[in-house]
Amino acid sequence: MQKKSIPATCSAVIRRFHAKCPWRLSLLVVVTGLFVVGAMLPGALRETISKTFYLRGVDPYAHFVFCALIALLLRWSGVPMLRVVLSVLALGALIEVVQLWIPGRSTSWNDMANDAAGMALGLFLMWLSQQFMRRGRDG
Repeated sequence: MQKKSIPATCSAVIRRFHAKCPWRLSLLVVVTGLFVVGAMLPGALRETISKTFYLRGVDPYAHFVFCALIALLLRWSGVPMLRVVLSVLALGALIEVVQLWIPGRSTSWNDMANDAAGMALGLFLMWLSQQFMRRGRDG
């Protein structure tokens, strides 16, 4: 059996993901991009944006909602559950580590907990929708 290189495997996964429903991939990229960009804003800029749009205290909710959406979109597109769990937790951990070097930002275990809780909600909502779909088909 021939071993596939990692880039070839990744591009095959992206092609399969995109072939199922192209807008899901686009939505996943937008949601993930917004999550990462929001997490990487320096402290002063983040505070200015928070004041301008009246977003005080939105950070925990952002972690929760974005991770729920990312997990839901990944699972909806057929990504195995374990891969979804590992991907969302790895993204959250990477964001927290990178924030160590961003002025005015700090890491937080609470953010990681919100990431995990949001991911769990996204996976639960996907499971629940599958149960309703199955029940609807079975009559």
